[in-house]
Formats: sequence, structure tokens, C-alpha cells
Amino acid sequence: MTPDKIRITVAKSAGFCPGVKNAIDKVMELARQRRKTIYTLGPLIHNKQVIETLKAQNIHAVKSAAEIKEKGAILVIRAHGIAPEEEAALRALDLEVIDATCPLVKRVQENIRAHARKGCATIIVGDLEHAEVLGLMGYTGNRGYVVAGAEEVKDLPRLEKANIVAQTTQEHDIFLAAAKEAGKHCAELIVSNTICTPTRQRQKETIEFAKNSDLVIVVGGKNSANTTRLFQICRRLAKKAVHIEKEDELKKSFFTGALKIFITAGASTPIWMIEKVRERARELAGGKQ
Repeated sequence: MTPDKIRITVAKSAGFCPGVKNAIDKVMELARQRRKTIYTLGPLIHNKQVIETLKAQNIHAVKSAAEIKEKGAILVIRAHGIAPEEEAALRALDLEVIDATCPLVKRVQENIRAHARKGCATIIVGDLEHAEVLGLMGYTGNRGYVVAGAEEVKDLPRLEKANIVAQTTQEHDIFLAAAKEAGKHCAELIVSNTICTPTRQRQKETIEFAKNSDLVIVVGGKNSANTTRLFQICRRLAKKAVHIEKEDELKKSFFTGALKIFITAGASTPIWMIEKVRERARELAGGKQ
């Protein structure tokens, strides 16, 4: 294998999604302007390296507001959003609450609330313990169900009227299969495909390149739902796929026989991390691209 035959391609869609970028920009601007500790309700994004960078800027994650001792402290609601009851409770405290919920997540929240008021139960296709899903459940009027996919839909009770939505980073085919199955269990079903556009674009590009690649490198937090889904897609389609958080996890053995290498990343992975992975991949693959 000669180096000039090796091709390394980085996904155009890789890097922060708009919702994550908005949240990062908001807290960084707050840190610059206010010169005081900024707290986020849970990790701002699911990326350990970025969280460490934020800590250096005096931006810290807390599990609950009870951990904050300063009066009038700044607490940021992260991009995943929270339940309305939780937000109301926070705003009743002696805190300055800043909402950095992704606008596309807010759209799902409002979709659920509007249909719930019309008597619809809500089926959310997503990860039961994910922060976004926990927040969305708060808009269902206590008539919400979370399913991972079509198989779990089969276990739902018979519903007269339901609205099925997706966690914004859900895999498209999984949502469609779940919606099809839900149609068999509901007298009336409203299908609200709430997978966000950046996720659809990222998944579409990943599918196109992964099926023609010898090796796919997926970069992002191991605790990131959307990154994990990308890896699952790549593992099905590519000859070989690996999920890493940092460039030093790459091994020479990954590149054996790999001429076409594709690098993609989750929505919480910054460009600078992707660039480090590309440089390391070049070294290990011996390619010039």
C-alpha cells in the first residue's frame, strides 16, 4: 500500500451542532462579561474534554441547584432542556437562571405540550434516561411513554389518541419503524418526526461515506447518545468502525488494509478535536491526504 493511495475524508457535518454551539457561546460570553462562577445544570454537553476546558473558565456543572451556595448565582439550563415544573422551581430560587435550551428541542417541547392539551398521549422514541427525554416527559401531562424502538412499542397499552415524537438525535430508521408499529396500537396516531435537521444531515452524510469506507473513525464522548448512534450506523455499514474520544486512542492496527478512511463526529465534538484525530490518522495511515 502506498501513501498516495490512502484517502482520509472528514465529514462536512462534523463539529458542534447549532444548539451546542449556542450553549457554549452563551456560557463563554457570560464568563467574560460577569467575572463570576457560572453553573450549569448537568454537564453542558456530553464531551469530557470540552467540560474540562469550561472548568478552566470557571464554568462548573452541578447535579442540582442545592449544590450552589452563593446567592444570586448564575445557573444555566443546558441545551437538552428540562421539564417545565423543574424550570419553575429553579426560577423561584435566589438564582439568575439562563436558558440555553436548543431551539430545536424547544420546538419538540411545544409540539408535545400542544398535542397533550388536545388529549393526546405522547410516545417518545429515545433513550429513557437521557436528559432531553427526561425534560420532554415533563410536557406530556403525565401521559408519556418512552420507547427505544419498535420492539418496545409492542408493550404499550392500547391508546385511543397519541402523538409519537423523536428525541432530536434519534436515528431516522428507528423512529420510522417505531411509528409504523405504533400505528397498530393506537386508534388515532399523529406522527411528529422531530429529529432535528443537523442530526438528519449528519446521519445522511455518515451513511453515504461509511458504506464505501474501509475504516470509519467516530469521534465523540462515550456518554453522547448521538455519537453512539453514529457509531452504531457505521459499525453496520463499514468494513471497520471505531469510536474514540481522543486522538491518542487510535492504534496502528486500525489502519491495516484501510485505503478509504472516513472521520465523522458527534454534535458535541469540537473542530479542534477532530483536527487532532485527522493529524494522528495521517501519521498512522501514512497518507498524505
